[in-house]
Amino acid sequence: MGYAEDYLCEAETVVLGRKGNINTPIFVSEKFWNVDTAFGLVADKKRLFPKYLFYFCQRFDFERLNTTVTIPSLTKSRLLDIEMSLPPTDIQKQIANQLDAVTDLLALQKRQLEELDQLIKSVFYEMFGDPVLNDKGWTIGVIADLAKSINYGTSQKATTEPIGIPILRMNNITYEGSMDFSDIKYIELNDEDKKKYLVHKGELLFNRTNSKELVGKTAVYKRDEPMAFAGYLLRLVPNEKANSEYISGFLNSNHGKKILYGMAKNIVGMANINAKEFGSIPIPIPPIGLQNKYADMVNQIESQKSLVKQSIDETQRLFDSLMSKYFDD
Repeated sequence: MGYAEDYLCEAETVVLGRKGNINTPIFVSEKFWNVDTAFGLVADKKRLFPKYLFYFCQRFDFERLNTTVTIPSLTKSRLLDIEMSLPPTDIQKQIANQLDAVTDLLALQKRQLEELDQLIKSVFYEMFGDPVLNDKGWTIGVIADLAKSINYGTSQKATTEPIGIPILRMNNITYEGSMDFSDIKYIELNDEDKKKYLVHKGELLFNRTNSKELVGKTAVYKRDEPMAFAGYLLRLVPNEKANSEYISGFLNSNHGKKILYGMAKNIVGMANINAKEFGSIPIPIPPIGLQNKYADMVNQIESQKSLVKQSIDETQRLFDSLMSKYFDD
């Protein structure tokens, strides 16, 4: 394995950061000018297949070679002292090709997920028109017109101990408008607080406090079992005029995102939209039957997304297993 810094690197070079993010190698397939903030690792192709080197670097924990206490950094001498097993080059190529195939499949599945997210937005515009122009002539109201209630969540401190009721926080709502349950904490609520601070299936959660770019994240809660929700969130219970999926679709549209970004007030490094301001957001009000039809279509697409997410998880597990098999001692 050779080493290149600050000069023209040949094709099929593995680029590795020298400071900061030193654990994310990049494979560059064409010639390029390297910079002095990165190492260029050039394989001796008689002994080392370039893509095999890339996957080895992807698996190796370079941060364990770090000797600084501030920004992680990597030195040339430590880099070149790394030992790696070298099966015959034809075996290395087979391993790299297998990992390439799994990587390509994973990328395809992630594109499918992105396309399904875009499909939801396309269906919204097709059914309700452009919310900027209101080209379908819907009555214009405000979000409060569509709400039976709008409430703040609990300020009670949560714990990682699985005791009591799961609680949703601002990180559990994605920017795209879905729920992410990968990081859940818990609280204990009495019967009176359960009436105030539980979100039920079909109700909407709104992230009222976050960075200016993220304030206003919105998603519909779809699980059968209720969960608690934290004080940085608002819960909207829709009335007979509304389906939460429609309100979520509106707020997650490009127009909705612009409204929320413009409304958010910076307070001590965080941005905020309070319950009154949230309820005052102008919104077209199409017939409830059309909103329900939209919700049905969203649920169908979400079912497809769930299958794709399951496939992504399975493919990722396969990739991790292969990487461990080939590169872990």
